[in-house]
Amino acid sequence: MPSKILYASDFYKIEIDTFQNVVKTKWLRPVKLEEMKTGSTRLFESLQQTNAERLVANAELLSSLDSETKEWMATSLYELISRTNVKKIARVLPQNVFTKLALESVATRAEASGKANFVIGNFSAQQEAEKWVSA
Repeated sequence: MPSKILYASDFYKIEIDTFQNVVKTKWLRPVKLEEMKTGSTRLFESLQQTNAERLVANAELLSSLDSETKEWMATSLYELISRTNVKKIARVLPQNVFTKLALESVATRAEASGKANFVIGNFSAQQEAEKWVSA
């Protein structure tokens, strides 16, 4: 699949599958709040530029999110994404049960507060997520 890197740092990568117009992100290591904000802002900008309606967000390498980061994700991250054309997000979650539950609760809180106007699917593997988001 032809892809183009939209942003890359030592902690986060954003690319677009130019054939299917799917944005794919990957956290490359555990991050703190400021890195989460930086990466998420870059994601928002990339989604606005590409007008992509589908997103695969790989968070397999995230671990132990502090309460401040989770709060920011639930209140701000999903609101940012809701201001784009995204209709479907496939999330690849970590194997660590505590981090997985934390990320699931962030999405549940965002949905309950009306900050998520898109469908979210959770997966344990990148390939499953890509297949679902493209269906």
